[in-house]
Amino acid sequence: MISWQRPVQICLGPGGVGKTTISAASGIAGALAGERVVVLTIDPARRLADVLGLVRPSARALGGGDALGNEPRLVPGPWPGELWAAMLDPAETLTGLIRRYGGEQQAERVLANPLFAPISASLSGIGEYMAAERLRELHLDPRFDRVVIDTPPSRHAVDFLDSPQRLTNFVDNRFYRLVLAPRRALVRSVSVAAKLVVRTTARLVGAELVDDVIALFADLSGLDQGFRQRAVETSALLDGPDCAYLLVTTARHEPLREARWIRNNLTRRHKSIDTVIVNRLSPAAGLENLIITGGRKADRAALQANVDQLLSLRRQEDELVADVTRSSSALGIEDRGAPIRSIEDLAEVAAQLRPLPAAAGDRSRR
Repeated sequence: MISWQRPVQICLGPGGVGKTTISAASGIAGALAGERVVVLTIDPARRLADVLGLVRPSARALGGGDALGNEPRLVPGPWPGELWAAMLDPAETLTGLIRRYGGEQQAERVLANPLFAPISASLSGIGEYMAAERLRELHLDPRFDRVVIDTPPSRHAVDFLDSPQRLTNFVDNRFYRLVLAPRRALVRSVSVAAKLVVRTTARLVGAELVDDVIALFADLSGLDQGFRQRAVETSALLDGPDCAYLLVTTARHEPLREARWIRNNLTRRHKSIDTVIVNRLSPAAGLENLIITGGRKADRAALQANVDQLLSLRRQEDELVADVTRSSSALGIEDRGAPIRSIEDLAEVAAQLRPLPAAAGDRSRR
């Protein structure tokens, strides 16, 4: 069963197994229990708004834009708590960090530099780190009791979990300190070799571009330690007791192979899966003891054969997932036989997640 005592739920899993649906349903389950829940999607596929009915797919196809952004949006519904939803905007999150650690004047210089936007957009892992930073911000936000994270498929999700430590290692790297210390390495340097490099570079790409680079590095000076401290705190959150990791899969060979890969990678990172949610299982509830009566004998026999075939398929699925679910609690969600189209459909899935009655009061309002 899902650990509802933990205020952060991170949904991991292969693509196409219903992570976004499970994330949204988990948020609804918390709201039905009286919690104030925010569901944040960091998946570029941007399906959360569609699942929650906040935008029609046809409207998006016509250029209607995204219904969700970095700032959470309240989702109306028949629950005593609150459900909020948001979609990560890495650029907005990074801008917020720079303003927080740089002061207004320094932040304005950094943000106004013509190189800032293209450099920040092209930095490897910046999206994953901003996702981890946004998780921390929402976790500390007094408006919310619980944060549910809808992650991208498999390997990108693991990059998200690693990003705070990678940023810490990067800031501590000697090469980084040389490059991002321009007042020592370039601006104040009296080295003939350094001056030659600057002059040669200026001839190749233009003096104005070199000036922009030096100015950007100079204005970033001092921000790195603030970023480092946040990365250390975010890493501690991801490793700590507040985070529950939910692994979502289906009982099919390829998704299960990916699910094993995720589980093994979390194990190497000293994290463990709290609950494996096996989605879209063949519906077999109540069929084991079903007694077929009435009608013609031939019809009863045909119906019984169908039931036996469905039960056999379900047993095969249970055997397939046994390896993935062995070291964690497991929860099966049966296939509804129809796509999720409404809040009411999500509420049916939420009922199968079964939040504990004490969930609404087990965390103080911050």
